[in-house]
Amino acid sequence: MLQGTEKREQPLINLKGYLIGNPITDPKFEKNFQVQGAHGFGIISDQIYEAAMKNCKGNYVKPANQLCAEVLETIDNLISEITDAHVLYKKCVVATPKPIDDAVRRKFLLEESIERNEAPGLDCFTYGYYLAYFWMNNRMTRDALGIKGGTVGEWVRCKKELPYTQDMPSSIPYHLNLTTRGYRALVYSGDHDLQVPQLSTQAWIRSLNFSIGDDWRAWHLDGQAAGFTITYANNLTFATVKGGGHTAPEYQPEECFAMAQRWLDNKPL
Repeated sequence: MLQGTEKREQPLINLKGYLIGNPITDPKFEKNFQVQGAHGFGIISDQIYEAAMKNCKGNYVKPANQLCAEVLETIDNLISEITDAHVLYKKCVVATPKPIDDAVRRKFLLEESIERNEAPGLDCFTYGYYLAYFWMNNRMTRDALGIKGGTVGEWVRCKKELPYTQDMPSSIPYHLNLTTRGYRALVYSGDHDLQVPQLSTQAWIRSLNFSIGDDWRAWHLDGQAAGFTITYANNLTFATVKGGGHTAPEYQPEECFAMAQRWLDNKPL
């Protein structure tokens, strides 16, 4: 898109910038800071964290010795006890209501270990995913979306493997390229996300070595702190969303809408 825009190719897209939330960017940042994040959230003890630092020496992606591998296995087991997308939420099944017989399709479920006919509890965040099945297959919904009868079969919320080869181990160089060429960027993180901890996002942003414009401060909605933010040179803004998970708008839609609207209007958060 960027190359086409700068070459004035048609259709012309007037690209001004981009915003990304809870972004997977570089595994060495995400995995390494997941350990620090788990310690900060109280999921692992001081002793386990100290053992990880001592034996892994800052590299939690590829353990270099047996002691490091063992402590990382302990950490992974402890993290498995919680919902890493949002550490405060109940660990619930992710399900849709009908069972499937096809073993190949079964593996594409959001949670491979559960059956689709097992519904999450009413107090589960994922109950909304369960209800989505009924809503999307409702005739009134399909009529409103303009879907002609008989053209689309049953809608099922599933997670399929994407048909591509992952050949880009890190997207940091792309962020550096875009921001230094004048494109505005807003990077935000739900502060209760352990899949892509806000610590890791802050770390790769700092690795760009941009100078600070507006230092760390709270940003507000309705007189309350909705998160914290910092701006850097080259029009790069980072913000946390208080109470947000992976991804932040799913958990805190009002706050994220206000944040995005201010940024799109070129106003401070």
